[in-house]
Amino acid sequence: MGIINRLTEFLTKYTPLDTSTIRESLPFVHLLGHEKQYGKPRPGDYSAMVDAYKSWVYACAWKNATTVAQNRPLVFKRKFDGTGEEELQRIYQHPFLDLINGVNPFSNKFELFTITDLNLELTGNAYWWIPKNNLGIPYTIWNIPSHWMKIVPDPESYIAGYLMSVPGSGKFVPFDEADIVHFKFPSPADLFYGGSPTLAAAFGVDLNDQVKTWGINFFMNNAQPSGALMTDGGLTAEQFDRLRSQWNKKHRGAKNAGKMAILEAGLKYQQIGSKVKESGFSELNKEIRNEIMAIFGVPASKLGLVEDVNRANADANDYTYQKETILPRLRLIEEKFNEKFAPLYDPNLVIQFDNPVPDDNDFRLREKETNIRIGLTSIDEEREKDGLAPLNLPETSTPLIPFNMVPAGQVQATSPSVPEPVKSKSIKSGKTDKWEAFARLTRPQEKLMEESMRRWFEKQHGEVMRRLNNFKSVKKSLFSAIIFSLEESKKELGRRTEGNIRQAYEGGLRLGSSEVGSSIDFHLFEPNILRAVSERVLKFSEIVESGTQKLIKKEISLGIENGESIDKIASRIDSVYTHSERFRSVRIAD
Repeated sequence: MGIINRLTEFLTKYTPLDTSTIRESLPFVHLLGHEKQYGKPRPGDYSAMVDAYKSWVYACAWKNATTVAQNRPLVFKRKFDGTGEEELQRIYQHPFLDLINGVNPFSNKFELFTITDLNLELTGNAYWWIPKNNLGIPYTIWNIPSHWMKIVPDPESYIAGYLMSVPGSGKFVPFDEADIVHFKFPSPADLFYGGSPTLAAAFGVDLNDQVKTWGINFFMNNAQPSGALMTDGGLTAEQFDRLRSQWNKKHRGAKNAGKMAILEAGLKYQQIGSKVKESGFSELNKEIRNEIMAIFGVPASKLGLVEDVNRANADANDYTYQKETILPRLRLIEEKFNEKFAPLYDPNLVIQFDNPVPDDNDFRLREKETNIRIGLTSIDEEREKDGLAPLNLPETSTPLIPFNMVPAGQVQATSPSVPEPVKSKSIKSGKTDKWEAFARLTRPQEKLMEESMRRWFEKQHGEVMRRLNNFKSVKKSLFSAIIFSLEESKKELGRRTEGNIRQAYEGGLRLGSSEVGSSIDFHLFEPNILRAVSERVLKFSEIVESGTQKLIKKEISLGIENGESIDKIASRIDSVYTHSERFRSVRIAD
């Protein structure tokens, strides 16, 4: 077949589709007449969703909203190097940052982001009105309640605009599509409006209202009669009204629970209701609470519920909460920023939030120790991962292979690879040689330990100064609010230095083994060695931290006794940590 015939067959077979046919088949182009005037109906009663902002919905929505509001947007300029590789350069001053920080004369940034996420949590939608100046740049931001807004679809541009109607007014205020920023939690149920956690938890929310109402009525004796007064004879209307009034006055309500009832002759009391414990009220309430928290993505520990919560799993819950709940919300908002705001300023502008997910410190510590112990990476490579300068020593720039590991099929050496002490007839000379050998072996660890301690004092210095800045004057009663917690600090320092102390122990064991000619295979997982290391770490942390705390207390006390200002007391604390960073870190490492 010739090329002409093939081309003819191709053009005949693959005729392009009529785009109008495709457009007419899409669901959002079929507008009803009233939608142009009154907007597209919303999926669900948004006013009812806003009214649900109480009990566990309030707790979860408020927690998510205020956590989102604590994060700040950053502005970057997209640039490309000579190879075409993209890099982001941060911009610290920009009109967008001024806009977000200024918002409007009656709101601030924290309020704006809080109410924005609250609207998302309750209705799945949030709207900003952004009036623009003559250059087409927004100069203010106004939040519009999501239950006031409706979308006007359009067959050509998808959305023609928005209509705002204040409940009860009966009037509609139109907005151009370009003047509204619509944030939404995407929903498969509607192409225009978002879906909210409150809507997803509708059954739990309604049941929670019923349970709470039932509980109130239970204690007010209205949910069901807890018992009946019975008589074999009849009662006149006057007797009935008198008995009912007296009974309600003496026995109705939680404050009258447990009071003894004295009945008139001929009356008997028979219980017909259930007790609170028998009703399963507590368990049902807890199940509803857990369902609502799960839908909003809020762990119990974030709401102050401490059932089966300790420090370890609270930290893990915070890591998961920030990663799985807060980060997606920030990504949703920043994507809308890059869609609606960034092109107004510069096509290469990028807006991002700070990453709220905390570092998994325990995982990173285990990763470093494992990588160095098995010889996968060098100490300098691990330092660079943590943003630290390499030491550039022979012992730190090359991966270290454990001395008890040999290639398969070879016999393990009987003596560890340690510096051989020089034999000497002089006892004094022999001791010197041994000391020099030990010094060469431990010098890399001393360098690492010195750097670790310096960084530790720097971190602690910043923490103490931040606490001090919260006060205008200092009293001895404020020591606990300014100085670090000794117990918590000891634990953290122990975690930071345990690896250095372990490796120092291993070096000493290797050297001692070579001195006595032993072929014992010492390694860091032998129980006795682990126990000795743990004891050493605890003792070391206790000495360092209690010493630091004593020095700070002494300087603060002297400053208080001398009537010094808080600035002078701050200078005293600075001197303690300057001394610690420059000199104590070296002595501790030695």
